[in-house]
Amino acid sequence: MRLPRSLHWRIALAYTALIFASLGIVSLYLVGFVRDTYIANLQDSLDRQAHLVSARVSGVLSDSRHSDAELQLLISDLGKVLDARVTVIGADGKVIIDSLQSSAQLPSQFGRSEVRAVLSQNLSTVAGVGSPLDGTFDGAMIYAVAPATIGQDVAAAVRVAVPVSRVQPDINRLIASIAVAAVLVGLLSVGAGYFLFRRTSRSVRAVTEGANRFAQGDLVHRVSETSSDEAQELAATFNSMADTIRSMLSDMSAESSKLTAMLDTMEDGVVVIEADGRITLMNSAAEWLLDISARDAVGARLVEALRDHEIQQVAALSLDTGQIRQTEVELLPHRRFLNAIATPLGGSSDNGILLTLHDLTADRQVENTLREFVTNVSHELRSPLASVKVMVETLEEGALDDGRTARNFLRRMNREVDRMNAMVEDLLELSRLESGHQLPSLTPLNLSALVSEVIVEYGGRVDEVAFHARLPQSPAIALGDRSKLRQVLVNLLDNALKNTESGSVEVSVNAEEGRHRVSVRDTGAGIAREHLPHVFERFYKVDRARRDGGTGLGLAIVQQIVQAHGGEICVESEEGRGSTFSFTVLRH
Repeated sequence: MRLPRSLHWRIALAYTALIFASLGIVSLYLVGFVRDTYIANLQDSLDRQAHLVSARVSGVLSDSRHSDAELQLLISDLGKVLDARVTVIGADGKVIIDSLQSSAQLPSQFGRSEVRAVLSQNLSTVAGVGSPLDGTFDGAMIYAVAPATIGQDVAAAVRVAVPVSRVQPDINRLIASIAVAAVLVGLLSVGAGYFLFRRTSRSVRAVTEGANRFAQGDLVHRVSETSSDEAQELAATFNSMADTIRSMLSDMSAESSKLTAMLDTMEDGVVVIEADGRITLMNSAAEWLLDISARDAVGARLVEALRDHEIQQVAALSLDTGQIRQTEVELLPHRRFLNAIATPLGGSSDNGILLTLHDLTADRQVENTLREFVTNVSHELRSPLASVKVMVETLEEGALDDGRTARNFLRRMNREVDRMNAMVEDLLELSRLESGHQLPSLTPLNLSALVSEVIVEYGGRVDEVAFHARLPQSPAIALGDRSKLRQVLVNLLDNALKNTESGSVEVSVNAEEGRHRVSVRDTGAGIAREHLPHVFERFYKVDRARRDGGTGLGLAIVQQIVQAHGGEICVESEEGRGSTFSFTVLRH
C-alpha cells in the first residue's frame, strides 16, 4: 500500500501555514512594538517641546508689561516652528491663546484630565493621546501638557499637540517594510523546508505504510531498511517497536483470557475502580449482586453507576487512605446483604482499588430468622403460657370438680391458646417478609375500589365511629399485590379503631409524582411524641396496660409489606388529637 501523493502536499501546506502563521504572529508583535515605540518617542519629543514653550510663556507672563498680542505672536511663531498646535490654558480652564484658532471659539478645558492634573496637582508634565480641543483635526491627538509658572504659582498650562494622522504614514511605511521582510523570510523557509522534506519523504512514506498495516492487524509486517542512514535507523526503530508490541499484545491477550475465565466463574462480585473513581472492570457476579449492567457501569464513576452510599463510602475511604476497608451493607429492594471489601491495588490507592462483594444474604436470613423467632416467642409467649400453667395447676388441685370454674378456666385457656396461635402466625409471616421469601406479586389494581371495599366492610362494626373515604374522581391505578395491600389497610383500620372510642376515621388516596399516597386518619387519643419513633417495631405497644388482644406485630408487618412494594410508610400524630398513618405505592 502506497500513501497518496496528496499527503505530501498536505504536509507541505501544513508546514507552510505554520511558517507563515509564526511569521504573522511575530510581524503583528513587531508592528505593535514599532507603533508604540514611535508614539512614545514622539511623546517624549512633545514633552521636551512643551517644557521649552512653557518656559517661554512663563517669561512673558512674568513680565507685567506684556500684552496679549505679544503672547499671541509668540504662540503663533512657536506653533509654526514646532509644526504643532500650541495652546495656553489659564488657571480657570479657559483658553488664553491658541496657535490655530481664536480662544473665544474654544470651550473651557478644565474638564480635561491632563489640564486639570497640571493646574491642580502641580505636575511637571503630562503626556498621552486624546481627542482634539475643538474638532479642527479629525481623529486623536498626541499631546504633552506642561505648567507655566509665575514664581512658585502655576499661572497656566501649555499644551503642545499633533494629530495621530500626521505620523500614520511613517508608521505605515514601517509596517510595509516589516510585511515584505516577513514574506521573504517565509518564502525562504518554505523552500528550505520543502528541500529537506523531499529528502526524507520516501522513508517517512515507508514507515507510514508500515504503521497503517500494523494498525489494521498485520502484526507480522516489517519496514524494509534503505541505504539512507536516517531512514535505516527509523526503519530499524519501527521494526523493533513492532516486535515489542506484538509480544506484549500476545502476553496481554493470554492473561486477559485467564482473568476473564476466572472472574466469570467466581461467586463473589469483583469491581476494579481507578484512582479517579471510574469503573474499569466488573464481573457477572457483581452485575447480579448490584443489579447493574457492566455495559453501563464500565467507564462511569462509581457514584454514578451505584446509588448505595455505604459502598461508595468504603471505596472512597480506601482510595483516600490507601488502606483496606470493609463494611456490610443491605441493598434494597432485593434485600441483599453484602460484605464489601475495598483493597488498594499494588499497595497504593494511586493504582486504584479492588472492590470484592461477598453475598451474605442466605446466612443473614437464617441467622435473623432463628434469632428473632426465638427472642420474640420467648418474650411474648411467656405470659400466656404462665397463665395457662396456673389454670391447669388450679384445675389439678381440685377446681376441676367445680363445673362453673372449670368451664371458665377452659374458656380462658382457649383464648390464650388462640392468642398464642395468632402470635405465631404473625411471627411466621413477619419472618417470611423480612427474609425476602415472600415477595409481593405486583400487578395493576384499582386502589380506589380496594379502599371503598374495606371501608364498606368496616362501616357497620362500631356505631360510635364513622368511616369515610376521600377518593380521586378518576380511578387510582397502582402496582401491587391486592391481598397484601388489603392486609395493610385492614391492619391500619384496626389500629385506628382500637385508638378511637368515638369520632371518625377517614381513608384518602392522593396522586403524587410516580406514586399514590394512601392516608388513614383518625380522631382518637393520638400518640405521644416519645412513642412515634418506635410504633413500627415488633411487639411495641404504646399503652402496655391495655389488653386488647393484639400481638404488637401488626404495624411491623404493615411496614414490611409497604417496603416490599417499593414504598414508604410514616406516621404523624399529636397526643389527644388523633393520628395519621400514610403509605405510598407505585403508580401504574
